[in-house]
Amino acid sequence: MAQMVSKGGPSVPDRTPHDQWGPEANERLLNARRQKVQFELDMREAYFFAAPHRARNVLSSVVTPDVKPKDAAMLNSSFAFELAADFPTVMMNTFLPESEAWAVRKPGFKIPAAQSAQVANDIRDGDRAIFEAIAGSNFYPACGVGFTPDLAIGTVAMWIRKERGEICCQPIPIREIEINLGPFGEIDDRFVVRWTKNCHVKTLTKGLDLPAGILAEIKTAPTAKTTVVWGFWRDWEDDTDEVWHHVVMVKQTVIHHTVLRGRGSCPLLVARFNPSPEWAWGVGPLIQSLPDLRHLDALAEAKIANLELGLRPPVSYPDDSFANIEEGIEPGMAYAMRPGSEGAIKNIYTATPPDAAIYDRNDLEQRLRRLFFLDWPHQTGDTPPTATQWLDEMTMAQRRIGTPGLVFWREFCGATFSRFQYMLEKDGVIKKVVVDGKQVALTPYNPAQRAAEQQDVASFTRFVQIGGAAFPEEFKIATDGSKTLDVLAKYLGVEKMWIKRSPADMQNAINQIKQLQAGQAPSAPSTGPQGQPTPEAAGQTPATPTTQFRMMPK
Repeated sequence: MAQMVSKGGPSVPDRTPHDQWGPEANERLLNARRQKVQFELDMREAYFFAAPHRARNVLSSVVTPDVKPKDAAMLNSSFAFELAADFPTVMMNTFLPESEAWAVRKPGFKIPAAQSAQVANDIRDGDRAIFEAIAGSNFYPACGVGFTPDLAIGTVAMWIRKERGEICCQPIPIREIEINLGPFGEIDDRFVVRWTKNCHVKTLTKGLDLPAGILAEIKTAPTAKTTVVWGFWRDWEDDTDEVWHHVVMVKQTVIHHTVLRGRGSCPLLVARFNPSPEWAWGVGPLIQSLPDLRHLDALAEAKIANLELGLRPPVSYPDDSFANIEEGIEPGMAYAMRPGSEGAIKNIYTATPPDAAIYDRNDLEQRLRRLFFLDWPHQTGDTPPTATQWLDEMTMAQRRIGTPGLVFWREFCGATFSRFQYMLEKDGVIKKVVVDGKQVALTPYNPAQRAAEQQDVASFTRFVQIGGAAFPEEFKIATDGSKTLDVLAKYLGVEKMWIKRSPADMQNAINQIKQLQAGQAPSAPSTGPQGQPTPEAAGQTPATPTTQFRMMPK
C-alpha cells in the first residue's frame, strides 16, 4: 500500500475506506433505521391484512425467519388482497403505461433556431432508444413483483444496474430498505441491508477486497448469517453536478467507497406515495385504511358467527331427558326418547337478520375503494350513466390519483427514465444532447395534465349537447368536423388507433353523399345548378367535326 509522507515526521499509512467513511456511513444508517421504527407496527399490520404469508419482519437490524407466519387463519376477510393487487395496476396504467411515452425530453426556449430541428431529432431518437431499453428489460415484471403490497403501504425501491451485459431491475422489499430525509425534505440517504450467509458474501461483493477478519469468518462459519450493506447519499457541497457517495459494508465495516456523478448515476431508486414532511416513509392507502380494515375484519367475523347461529341454533332439552346431548345431535342418528318428552327439545335463540351488517359492509368496501383510488365509474342502478357522467367520474378519479402521486412520479418514473438515459449514454447507445456546453433538461410527462385534458373533453361534451340541441343547423354550419375530431383524438390519446382517410378519399365520399342527396347514382358525374354536368366532371369537350369544300380545277 502506498505511503503518505509528512514533512518532519515518520511516514503514515493510508487510511482504509472504513477509517475514512465508516463512522459517517454507520451514523447515517442508524438515523435511517430510527425513521422506520416509527412505522414498524403499521407496516406489520398492513402485511397481515394484505399479504399474511409474507415475512412480517420489516426491520433490517433483525434477521428474517426462514419460516412464514402462521397466523393467516386468524384473518376473516380477503378484501385487502384485492385492493393491494389492484392499486399497483391502476398506478402503472396512470403513471407507467407500457404503450405510451410517459417521460419525454424537450429542448429549452434558448436553443438557437438553426439548431432546434437537429436537437429535436436527437431527443426524439434518444427517447425512442430509452423506451426500447425499458421495454426490453425486466422493468415491468420487476414492478409487478415489488409493488404488491409495498406500493399500497407507501414506499417502494428498485435497483437498476448492468448485470452480465444486460440491464437488470431488482425490486427491493421494505425489510431491506433504510431511508432518511435530506436537507431539502426529499429522500437522501438510502441503504439496502441484506442478510445473507457468509458463503455468499464474496458473490455479493465481487471485485472488492475483503478484510482478513471477514475472510476468516467466511472460512470458519460459511453457513452463519451476516449483513451486506450498500449505501448512497448526496454530496450537497458540490453544486456543479449531481454527486453521490457510495459505500459497501459487511456488517459495520466499510470495504469500498466511490463517488458517482451525473443525473441518474445512483442505481438505487426509492419512491413514495403520499409522503409527509415529517417522515421519510410514505403513508399509502393500505396504512390509511387500517381502521376500516380492522372494522371490516371484525364485521366479517360477526357475520360468520351469525351465520353459524342460523345454521346450527342452540337448543334446550329437559334435565331428565332420555340421553346426554350436551354436545349436540348428529344427522342420521337415532336417539332414545322417554314418553312425554317428544316436544321438549326446542330452539332457544333465533339469529337476527344480517341486513345491517351487509349494508355496513357495502359502505366500508366503497370507502376502501375510494382510499385505494379504485372508485372508477360503475353502474350503481338499472339506468346506465350518461357519457358525460362517466367522463366526469373518471376525470375526478384521475385527478385524485395525480395529486398525491406527483411525488411518486418524480421519484420513481422520472428517476427510472434518467437512470436508463445515464446507462445508455455511458454505453454510447444514445448521445448526449448538448447545446452551448449544456445538456438539454428532461421535461417529465405530468399525469395531472391528462386529467385536465379529460376535464376539457367533458366540458366540450356538455357544450355539444347543449349547443347542438338548441341550434342544430347553426352548430353544424359553424363546426369544422375534421379539425374537431383531430383535437378530440389528441386529447383522448387515441391518435394511433384512429385510421383516417386521405383528403382525396374524404372529398370523394362527400361528393357521393351530395349525389345521393340530389337523387343521382353515386357513380354519375357531378351536376351544376341546372342539372348539367360540371366541366370538371364532364371532362374535356370533344372536338366539333368540320367539313371543308375545295374547288377542283377545270
